[in-house]
Amino acid sequence: MIARIAKLCFWGYVLMLLGIGASGILIAPWELKHVFMLPLDSLADKVQATLLNQYRFMKAVELSFGLFCWVWHRSIFQPGLFNRVFLVGVFLGVAARLLSWLIDGQPHWVFLIFAVLELLTGILCYWTVSRGQESNTRGFL
Repeated sequence: MIARIAKLCFWGYVLMLLGIGASGILIAPWELKHVFMLPLDSLADKVQATLLNQYRFMKAVELSFGLFCWVWHRSIFQPGLFNRVFLVGVFLGVAARLLSWLIDGQPHWVFLIFAVLELLTGILCYWTVSRGQESNTRGFL
């Protein structure tokens, strides 16, 4: 049962990485303005271009990690390198969110929920593989 929940969380995480990564690349100005309430028009042109450049780059990294997870999903649910890379990626993301909360202040509640779901995904995937339950996920993509 935990293995199936881990797979469900995993695929939700992968879809989020793919969707939000791709959309962030394509609609960066809209996303920054409407999701993050960042008034881009108030920034100098060079600052705005630099921010958008870096934002799109970070979204490409997010999309790339989603592609990695999608392509190597079977190997991620087996002991070994792909599982470790996935877990490091998930837990580094959670650690970055926690560090930002401590240094920068509390984010919008939605991002706290993201952090909890990401942490849960990492824990469940770790638990599934470390307990040898990866075979329970074979029929679930």
